[in-house]
Amino acid sequence: MPYIDIDIDVDEYLSSCSRRDIYELIKTLVEYDHLPSSILDEKGNVVDPIKRGHGESEFFHKLEKISGKYYSLTSEEEEFFNKLFKKYL
Repeated sequence: MPYIDIDIDVDEYLSSCSRRDIYELIKTLVEYDHLPSSILDEKGNVVDPIKRGHGESEFFHKLEKISGKYYSLTSEEEEFFNKLFKKYL
């Protein structure tokens, strides 16, 4: 098999990954002994180290879904988020 060398910035790659992609990456890292197997449960799912309540989990889930919808936002919605960012960030 030919060897291919591709230079990819790790931060750029990870920032473009979805939550599912990251979980798959974690599973692969465990499989190749780069991470301890204790981060996977008995079904092979990644154990979420942060215990959240239902409302908080739903909030983060919604944030994750909307993060990929930037180009679908109206100018009013974008303005709303900018005001929210200024208030909290």
